[in-house]
Formats: sequence, C-alpha cells, structure tokens
Amino acid sequence: MSTTAPRPQLRRRSLLGATALMVGGLSACSIETGDDDAASGGTADGFAFAFDPETTDSTQLLWMDSGDLKAVFIGAVIEEFGKQFPDVSTQYDGSGWDQVNQVVPLGIRNGSAPDVFALPQNVPAETAINEGWVQPLDDVLPDFATWKAGFPETALINGVHVFDGKTYSWPLNSTRRLDITQYISHAAAEAAGISVPVEDVSTWDDLRSLAREITTAGTPGVLSTADHLDIVVGNLANTAGWLGNSDGMNMKTGRFEYSSPEYLQALEFVLALVDDGSFVPGFLTLKDADARAQFPTGLAGISLNGPWDISQWEQDAPDFEYSILPLPSPDGSDYTIPFRETGANMAWLYADTPNLDAAAAAIEFMGSVDGQRAMIELSDGFLVSTIEEANTSADQAQLNDRAALVADLATRYMRACPQFEIRNEEAGKVTLKLQASDPSISATIEGIFTGQITDAEAALADLDSRLDEEMEKAFEAAAADGASVDYSELQFPNWDPTTDYTADDYAALEG
Repeated sequence: MSTTAPRPQLRRRSLLGATALMVGGLSACSIETGDDDAASGGTADGFAFAFDPETTDSTQLLWMDSGDLKAVFIGAVIEEFGKQFPDVSTQYDGSGWDQVNQVVPLGIRNGSAPDVFALPQNVPAETAINEGWVQPLDDVLPDFATWKAGFPETALINGVHVFDGKTYSWPLNSTRRLDITQYISHAAAEAAGISVPVEDVSTWDDLRSLAREITTAGTPGVLSTADHLDIVVGNLANTAGWLGNSDGMNMKTGRFEYSSPEYLQALEFVLALVDDGSFVPGFLTLKDADARAQFPTGLAGISLNGPWDISQWEQDAPDFEYSILPLPSPDGSDYTIPFRETGANMAWLYADTPNLDAAAAAIEFMGSVDGQRAMIELSDGFLVSTIEEANTSADQAQLNDRAALVADLATRYMRACPQFEIRNEEAGKVTLKLQASDPSISATIEGIFTGQITDAEAALADLDSRLDEEMEKAFEAAAADGASVDYSELQFPNWDPTTDYTADDYAALEG
C-alpha cells in the first residue's frame, strides 16, 4: 500500500545487525481429546477434571479470548468438559481481540461476562483487579497449593500473575517464542523469478529488495496488520541493537526507550516498505485472522507474524509451500532479542461468575502437567510450556518439524532479560498503582502510519516521558503505602543482553 499521508520526521542513524534459516513443509498432526462415551468425571485421553456435577450450581462454562493457536488446546478442553458433563453448557469463543475488547467490558457492566476471559487490550491487570472484574484462584481451585507447586518458582510472577500475595492468572505457555519471523510464499517468489526455497534474506536491504520484486510481479510484497505493527518495529529494532524489552524498557537503565536511535531506524525501514508500495493495500484495517487465512491464497509474498499462523495454514492449506526465516538485521550481523519470561496467553476468572466450580476445574486441568502436555501435543509443539516436565514428556512423534525449527530459532535469538518482578516480591504493589499511558505504543505506531502523527520522534519521546513518569508515580504511591520498593530496582547494571539473565545474576546483583 502506498500512502499519501505526510512522512514522519525521522533521523537517519548508523545501522547494525542477522542470519537466515529455511525449512520445507511437513503436515500437521493432532491428538484425540475423547469421545462422546467418556464417563462423567473420568479421563478421556488424559483430560481429567476435578468436578462433581452432583455438588455444584454450575450450569455453563463460557471461555472467551482472542483465539489463534491457543484455540486448538482451549477449545478442545472446553469441548471435552461438555462431553464429560453434558448438564453443563459449554462454549469457547476465540473470535479475536475486537470481540474481547467489546464483549468483556459490556459483560462486566451487565453482570454477564464470560466465566473466564482474556483481559481487553486496553485494560491492565491492575485495573481489572482494582475494579473488581476478576478474582484470585487461591481459594477457588480444588487443590491450589499442589497446582501452584507444579509451576517453576519464577513462573508465577508478582505484578504479572500474583497481586498482594494472591494468584489471579497463570502462564498458559512460555513466551520464549519469536513474535515475528519471515514467512515467504514460494508461489509468490517463483512468480517474481526468485529461486525457492528462499534461503537467505539476512539484511534489511535484502528484505526490501525481495518485497519490491514480488510486488512488481503482481503480488503485494509484505503482509502485516495494525494489530502488531508495533511488535514488528520493536523486533526489527532489536536486530539493530535496541535493548528494549516487550514493554519498551531497557533493563540496564530502567527507562523506556522507544525514541532510541535503533527504534527510529526500524520505524523508518518499515515506513520505507510502505512508501515502496510493498505493503498489502488496506493493511491498517486488515485483521490478523483474515490476513492469516488469505496469505496462502496469494494475499502477499512475505508475512511478518508469529508461529501461531503455521498450524492454521497446515490445517486449511496443507499444500501451501513457504520458507521460514528469522528477521533480518540492518547489515546481516547476528543479534539477540530480550524477552520477559512472564508466560503468554493469560486468562482471568470473572469475579461474579455463577459457574465457579466448572471454571475452576477447567483452569486447574489446563495448568497441570497433563494439561500442559496436551497443549503441546494439540498445538503440534508450537506452544511450549513453562513446566519442563510437560515439554519433555510430550509425545515427540505427534509434534511438527516446523515447530522444532521455530523453537530452535527462539533458542538462538531470544535471551531472558532481568525482571523487577522477580527481583522484588513486592513488585506487584507497584504494578497495582501503575496507570495506563494513553496513547500507548500500539496506538502511537498506528497514528504514525496513518499520518495522524507527523513527528514520530517527538511522539515516541513523549511516550517515553509519560511511561517513565507513570512508573515513578507508581513507585512513590506503593512506597507511601508501605511497600519496600525503590525505583533503582528497575536497573540491572550486570545484565549482558547476549545471555539469559539467571538466578545467579539476581543473586550477584544483590550481593
């Protein structure tokens, strides 16, 4: 798509660096989740629920989130629950973020929210807790202590899952996965006269040139949507040496750095792709689910998205051939992407649900070793658990070679960065005081691409300033309430971005 909006003001900076890998296509596989004859309260291929239909008031189990890859697991669990307990009406709604953003707040106001839901994108966890939308799991799950002990010590984090000593959510899967990789359609590449499989797109210029060639041949070169443009820019910035994590904070300095030179370089690069006419027309209004479905049919030549797309393509378009490559860097140099191992795809229990027993039973199973193993197998290995026993005990014969590739890429390029929430057990008290900054990074990036924001550097600097100010206020408020926290604890001077930050590093810092 070419845009007539005025170009944001950007400063050119020196460029830094990636290498590339390729994989061929293999078919997906799945596991059985039980049959209609499963005994009430029993186990269907490992799906066991601590639920007694004779002693409960639960009449339904409604679970709502954004869908995508996790739906193959959550949907199967909810369906199996309904089979085992036919007196409980079950429904899994994974129809996308737009629905979550609209339906959940409306349901809260009307007292009819789903029993379990993902938080709307503009509602921080602390807001949902302070407003009474959600309730902790401690006194709800049938055997909470055993369930919690099954997670690694660092999996349930203060200020992320745990607030004021209560556990409100849990990590459905690990966050050590690349949010953005290159998926290059062989059909589009061949139509442009490019040999397949595509094995090397290791610099930004390589990607720009490839996108131009594919576009010239009649297929838009690049597919990305407004839903994750900020993630594309952020990950590309990491390839240029940016130390910002998924929240935009540099954990060496404890400051937000969206206006850094590397981030501005990455933003300028993506804007250049748009100005080339290489982006899919209408990309700013295109939804992820539609983009995913249309990519195998020729919507674009290169998709910039995550591994959750692969399972859907293999189910709906098993003959679709494509290469999988990591993101390129400015000059082809190697790089690392810092990430927060907070877990992904968190779900929250509605505070006023009348179906507490059913919801608790489903949650307890999903967070168990058996449930996590089923998640890995149902997702063909594309979802990885924070519970290592689940990863190692999963049936390897049921996993997909593409899953192994993207897992290897994640291991190669991603490094766990320091987390204040692990450093200080009272971090949750800061998070509860934190106010959301508006506009957010997602809204700011979208505004830059639509032309509503014409000075990108100024807008990003303003965002950094607002985020830093809100963080400082949250620390001050938490300390005033008696929390033993200090703003300096956001700084980790011993962090080496090329390696995982470990328990030994935390200990050395405090020593």
